Amino acid sequence: MAAKTRSVFRLWRLYALMDLRWMLQDTASMLIVLLSETVQNLSAMAGVLLLAVRFGGVGGMTADEVLFMLGFYELASGLCMMLFGGFNIAHISRRIGRGQVDHMLIQPRPLWVQLLTEGFMPFSGSCGFLIGLVLTAAAIRRLHIALTPVWFALLGFYLLIHIALTLGQSFLYGASAFWQPVACEEISSMILDLNSQLGRFPLFGLPGWLSGLLHTVLPVGLLAYLPALSLLRQLGKPVELGLPLGVAAVFVTAAVVCFQKGLKHYEQCSCNRYKDMGHRC
Repeated sequence: MAAKTRSVFRLWRLYALMDLRWMLQDTASMLIVLLSETVQNLSAMAGVLLLAVRFGGVGGMTADEVLFMLGFYELASGLCMMLFGGFNIAHISRRIGRGQVDHMLIQPRPLWVQLLTEGFMPFSGSCGFLIGLVLTAAAIRRLHIALTPVWFALLGFYLLIHIALTLGQSFLYGASAFWQPVACEEISSMILDLNSQLGRFPLFGLPGWLSGLLHTVLPVGLLAYLPALSLLRQLGKPVELGLPLGVAAVFVTAAVVCFQKGLKHYEQCSCNRYKDMGHRC
């Protein structure tokens, strides 16, 4: 196990160097990519933030609290993309639907090591994370939040929950591409886009059944809204810890089971198509 752990760190270092060299070899393309991602991230949150500023708050949250929630979302989502955004690891249905799992199965590395390391892009994928860091820091200053070790531990907990829910949903629904590669090639992208669109909104005031749905079956409320309330000390511990952990565990477990079943089907039937794009050779 120690050898595999060292292997993971060596691969992270290798992929980080590859990512850095890709950025340095073409300055113009690098600037275009970073500018595009900055505009995309800022425009995605602009609507909610402008509404909050215009009306002094939205969804039961003040403008500064909304800023904190949006900052946390960008921070967590950006961290997830830094770790797993490269080469369609987070959008796993693309690799499955394009017949590229063959590339992974013939590698001299366990599949879990490849999934854990291939998406690492700490430089080109850091835009959302840096934006989230700035927004969160600004909101903390405006709200005068007391930063304690317990608070930072809770922040780390919710960052892990966000990543677990994001990947859990992507792999759970993306596993359907093992059986329907053409129809389901973009299903991971669709579920992540849905999370991005809904995860930035405060959910206060919704009917109980709808709020419950958005915290369990489609857990967009656990991506930023509930973590923000918890970090702002507006929730009780049974809710702020138990619910996110339980829902994340369900999605991750279901994703592992479905992905393993899909792999068995893939090993027997392979894929009836192939696209040589979006993966590391």
